[in-house]
Amino acid sequence: MKRFQLWQTAVAVAIVCGIMLMPLMAVGDAAKDEKAPVNAAVVNGKEIAYKDFEWELDLYMRRLQSQGMQIPEHLQVQVRQEVLDDLVNRELIFQESAKQGIAIKPEQVDQELAAIKQRYPEQKQFDAILESMQMTEEKLKRQIAQRSAITALIEAEIVSKVAIGDKEVKSFYDDNPNLFERPEEVRARHILIKVEPDADAEAKAEARKTLDDIKVKLAAGEDFAALAEANSQCPSASNGGDLGFFSKGKMVPAFEKVAFELAPDAVSDVVETDFGYHLIQTVERRDAGTMSFDEVQPKIATNLRNEKIQSELVLYLERLRKDATVETFVK
Repeated sequence: MKRFQLWQTAVAVAIVCGIMLMPLMAVGDAAKDEKAPVNAAVVNGKEIAYKDFEWELDLYMRRLQSQGMQIPEHLQVQVRQEVLDDLVNRELIFQESAKQGIAIKPEQVDQELAAIKQRYPEQKQFDAILESMQMTEEKLKRQIAQRSAITALIEAEIVSKVAIGDKEVKSFYDDNPNLFERPEEVRARHILIKVEPDADAEAKAEARKTLDDIKVKLAAGEDFAALAEANSQCPSASNGGDLGFFSKGKMVPAFEKVAFELAPDAVSDVVETDFGYHLIQTVERRDAGTMSFDEVQPKIATNLRNEKIQSELVLYLERLRKDATVETFVK
């Protein structure tokens, strides 16, 4: 049966400005349609240029490709429509923010732009990224200002007004027991010495000796977490090698097999995986069962609230569209 997924629902703002919220990434020229109209849409008299639609579509498609996703040909028309709808929705909410007097201060835009620039070691690298995106710094600043105004309006009109009661959270928990099943889990620490799979025998022997020496220290009473912090080449070293709880199927087979077989507090012999060599200590074991209400209550509340925000945003956009004049020209 499917266990409860502690999913992270995107904030409702992402529905209307998700593409703008993506980190800067290099993209090439969008495919040019010689027969394309000048505008993709006109929203209450405000034109959305077809070239801007192409740019957004290209960026969206490349984002999917970077995640290993390919859009089948029979769904490409639907994707084009969704990107266009996103642009129209942004424009509708941006226009509404202006009606309500929401103004984004230039210094706020400059601050966000500076934060983006900090991702790049040098200004020339940032400029090269903008050029590859067919983007100018001024256009980026306009997008930041638009996104900030959209976010402010949604926060005021929707997010701040949505609340989830305790009874609603408890009812969801009681009505969906199958979602809260937890498989058997273990919590383990490890110390990793990295070795490439194709490393020579000398490198492998050196890595094994390092872990053998550490195991001698453990036998003498030294602390596993302290030794992991000092020696492990895994990011978990900063947390004493602690990997938290995990169920079967979450780790590579060789590692998982040992972690689930070890008695609590026992330390393994050297274990080889594609990442290198490990010493593993199983800290705690948790039997399969049902997660308690207290354990999952905060995440249920967050997820239900985000779902409600998204539903309210859809209704809000429908009301804006009903009172707007929208023409679209994309096929």
